Amino acid sequence: MSEVIKILLVEDDEDDYFLTSDYLERCESPKFELTWVTNSLDAVEALKTENFDLCLLDYLLGAENAIDVLAVLKSNQFSLPVVILTGQSDVTVDEMVMRAGAADYLQKSEIESPRFMRTIRYAMVRRDIENERIERNKVEQKNKAKDKFLAHLGHELRTPLTSILGYTELLIDDARNSPFQQELSIIHSNGKHLLSLLNDLLDMSRIMAEKLELNIKEVNLSAFLTDIHSLMRLNAKDKGLSLNVISKTKVPEFIQTDPTRLRQVLLNLISNAVKFTDKGSITLTISLDQHDEANKQSPLLRFSVDDTGIGMPPDKLANIFQPFEQIEDVMRANHGGAGLGLAICKELVTKLGGDIHVTSRLGEGSTFTFDINPGDISSQPNVELTLGQIQPVESSSIDLNVTGRVLIVDDLREIRRLTGHIVSQSKADISYAENGVKALEAVLQADEHNKPYDLVLMDIHMPVMNGIEALHAIRRHGKNIPVIAVTAASRKGLRESLIREGFNDVIGKPIDRFALANLLSQYLPPGDHITFSNVEAQVADMPMQKPYAPEKEESHGAPIKHRVDSDEATNGAQQSSIQKSSNKRVLVIEDDEDAAELLQLFLTHLGHDVTTEYCGADALKAAESDSFDHVLMDLTLPDYDGYDLAEEIKGKLPNATLTIVSGHEASKETMQTIGIDSALLKPVSKDDLASVVG
Repeated sequence: MSEVIKILLVEDDEDDYFLTSDYLERCESPKFELTWVTNSLDAVEALKTENFDLCLLDYLLGAENAIDVLAVLKSNQFSLPVVILTGQSDVTVDEMVMRAGAADYLQKSEIESPRFMRTIRYAMVRRDIENERIERNKVEQKNKAKDKFLAHLGHELRTPLTSILGYTELLIDDARNSPFQQELSIIHSNGKHLLSLLNDLLDMSRIMAEKLELNIKEVNLSAFLTDIHSLMRLNAKDKGLSLNVISKTKVPEFIQTDPTRLRQVLLNLISNAVKFTDKGSITLTISLDQHDEANKQSPLLRFSVDDTGIGMPPDKLANIFQPFEQIEDVMRANHGGAGLGLAICKELVTKLGGDIHVTSRLGEGSTFTFDINPGDISSQPNVELTLGQIQPVESSSIDLNVTGRVLIVDDLREIRRLTGHIVSQSKADISYAENGVKALEAVLQADEHNKPYDLVLMDIHMPVMNGIEALHAIRRHGKNIPVIAVTAASRKGLRESLIREGFNDVIGKPIDRFALANLLSQYLPPGDHITFSNVEAQVADMPMQKPYAPEKEESHGAPIKHRVDSDEATNGAQQSSIQKSSNKRVLVIEDDEDAAELLQLFLTHLGHDVTTEYCGADALKAAESDSFDHVLMDLTLPDYDGYDLAEEIKGKLPNATLTIVSGHEASKETMQTIGIDSALLKPVSKDDLASVVG
């Protein structure tokens, strides 16, 4: 069936109409369907009631001309191509109608010539191109609107989540609420679950918009996998499952990858395995697929997560990596989720240079296998994967009668928390640092304020400054504080090597709580009274028997409601609240009153003086009349663009540290241009604030 082109002819001369109609009727391909009107009003009515592919418009229509009609069509938002018909060629008229929006122009004498048909075809092609452009623009606008909506949604959800999680942590911190620990932990756990769903949604949005970037760095594979095992084995233990990590082949000691995204994939797959397994075990298997010389293929590092869980039916496996897909049986089992986790895993694995697939048998279990590109590993020998002796998870608590001050140094916040959870079962005060530089600063500052640390637990593999470098720096400053190396590596002679470097002792990862207890007994003074009384939220669903020491730069007693001097005398058996030695003046700029009050409470608990302003204008007045060491500000304010305000604040307080605290991800380029020091994404915890404010 040949194409039918619908044409609207606007012509007030009947003879010209018959001439045009006769010619079009004689065309065999394409076929034309002609509608005739004599003026612009009738043309508008015809276009309102019917769709046309092309308009043929006479230049002179009584009192009207083609330019007038084109203006009428444009004002009524009709976008079809218009070809002007003229009685005779006039260059000036031709230019005028083309500028007015005509697709082309023809002399009426050319209606029966080949040029007439070419003009129609060219006009139709231009129409198709324009329609494609319009549709593409619509899609782009929809995508922009979607991205804007998701960004707004993220901000709007993160703000109330800040209050939910923050105030719950404050309640958990208060020892008076110990009878309600289980209920508060449930609130906190569900708040964290909401946050994880939100993060999945925003991650998927960034992936689909091709805005997710990798941060490739050198990763010690044994240490990395030991951390994964340490984080997840308690989750498995809670359900009576065992978590095993094995290697089928020798593997490189170091790989080049994005550790954050690789960790995200592994934690997602292992968490799913734990979630959908009621008895048996989960096994993470690692192997190196050597490159194929013949096909010039690079080596791939392969990971497999096997479980003995509920499995999946074969007909459901095809769509399991599609966004928002869930297995019906899984939903009926009330496991929840947005159906984004596996879709995100697939996209992340693809970005990491590999692929992911699944095999499963209903009722017997599933195996998820994925590869990543380990980078250039040709210059290093492959070694046996050794995570150290994996100790069984003990549920009994440690009741050590030791006191003193302990600094825990590790670049992974989860590992810092896990180690802190174990140490907190003694009577020691606990502080934290995320790398060697921060550790050195903490040690020097503690000595400066006559509150030296009694022991440092130092991870070896860290960014910025590793553990060995940090130890050497501490010793160069004349500090003979005991420092224990914490390492996932277990190669022959490592312990002796680290002792020669200056460490007092060595403990392996995953940390065995009883081995750590022995070290604490050796290096910490005996305690006659409890110096730490905080209670912290549970760590990622990990079981706890005693209060957990919150991660912050300095540990305090019970939460304080007011400032006290550092030399304030203590009364009674419990230690009084003590002002933090690094007290700072902090300006908080936040329009949400709940979020602002929470930030003020957190910062006060950390020992800082806080001034709160709810809009940009008041914040600028405060910056003019007073001095501040640190400014925390939201990007979304009622009277100012966040970045504009930040620039003005920076001008008034050039020596102040400036941190963005927002539900929106801050632009790194804009931050660098203005001189913004750091950014926190809501919801923020007291630990987050301690990491940037101190």
